[in-house]
Amino acid sequence: MSRTDKPQRKIGGISKLLASFTGNKVLQNRTLLAVSLVVCASYTGIGMIVPVRVLYAQSRGASLAIISAMASAYLISNFAAQYPSGWMADRWGRKRVMFGGLIAQAALTGAYLFINDPILFVVLRFVEGIAGATTLPPARALIADTVSPENRGEAYGLFNAFFNFGFLLGPAIGGLIASTGYASAFIGAVFFRVAAIFIVLFLIKEERQGGQAEQARDGEQNNSTTRKQTRGELLRALFTLPLVATYILVFGDFLYLGFDITLMPLWLHYHLGASVGVIGLVYVMWAIASIIMSPIGGRIADRRRRSVLIFIFGLAQVPLYTIYGLVNVAWPIVVLFAVHGIVYSLIQPAVDATVATSSPPDVRARVQSMYSSFGLVAAFVGASGFSILYGINFRLPLFAMATAVGVCTLIGGTMIRIAEQRGMVSGPRKPDEGPALQSSQVPTAEAVTIGISGDQGHV
Repeated sequence: MSRTDKPQRKIGGISKLLASFTGNKVLQNRTLLAVSLVVCASYTGIGMIVPVRVLYAQSRGASLAIISAMASAYLISNFAAQYPSGWMADRWGRKRVMFGGLIAQAALTGAYLFINDPILFVVLRFVEGIAGATTLPPARALIADTVSPENRGEAYGLFNAFFNFGFLLGPAIGGLIASTGYASAFIGAVFFRVAAIFIVLFLIKEERQGGQAEQARDGEQNNSTTRKQTRGELLRALFTLPLVATYILVFGDFLYLGFDITLMPLWLHYHLGASVGVIGLVYVMWAIASIIMSPIGGRIADRRRRSVLIFIFGLAQVPLYTIYGLVNVAWPIVVLFAVHGIVYSLIQPAVDATVATSSPPDVRARVQSMYSSFGLVAAFVGASGFSILYGINFRLPLFAMATAVGVCTLIGGTMIRIAEQRGMVSGPRKPDEGPALQSSQVPTAEAVTIGISGDQGHV
């Protein structure tokens, strides 16, 4: 028995116990549970630093320009590192990339304690952006590798619940222990990153349903000529009809992130009269709603046509953003953010499952990275464009978001509906039908290319 067999058996027993207690069979997948725990621990560490990073940098002499440069440096490097991290995960393995990335994140978090030159904070955030790109794409690809297509909506719903729980728990712990000193939050964040490293090392066993992906990756490693010849095929595999649809959807979705990191606190505090406590409550309401509803949204995504869910709940966000732009006090936002969290939890697993089902196994992590990259581009657009609109009138960014989300939902949802009709993505499984498409049946990038040139490629 290897040193990792015993921990893996333990988490296997835990997953079976949770599955029997909750009635959720997806929890029997120990890789899914382990990956979800890794992301929860990692993003708890990230969340612990969020309330204090800017204050800590200011205490070391960082100006407002330096703080702005820190945020820009992280976003730029994180965007630039998305595809390379996905490429490495496809080529060298998801577990290795996650393991190395988490070690780097733990070391970089600890490095804050030894910096006194404000300029070095910008450099540190740039490197952090690179390390931060090594967690989500491999993690999401691992789920797609080990969960059958008919259960992926539920799996990603569970994954999102753990993700949101980490973001909810992190700021709460970080804000609490930072009262004893800013350094305490950074030390705690290192601890959670180290916990995530041990989970990856001992509890994740990288395996896939079917051998096509491994064969394709081995061939790519051993034959550079073949790699050059299939570059066009790779691009076509990354930009199939359903994948382009999800890129459009995530672009509309992540415009909000640009608003959130630049204008959200200003809008709530100066225009709606929200105190710092109320602003925190707004985020907590969203997180709690997402934690509760994401697994339910995942189950629905596996049992209903995903394009329908995308249309209904994507367009349901349009009136919510419109109402945000019309209100003049903060308390309705607290309630509406809980509603918005529920709505979002009913669309996101459907989109996540579509991405996973549409991605060939040998480029799966690169697809996840491309998906994240489109989201980050939208965050850039939102952060810059909404700032201009905010200077004209504070309501305009919210009305612009309502319009953009509506347009992206209509375009992306229509494209996914067409892909469903062509058989390019799997639909809801009916009791009288045979088994759903398995991962071993999903074609590689080369097969997708052949299908596109022939009869649109059935995925």
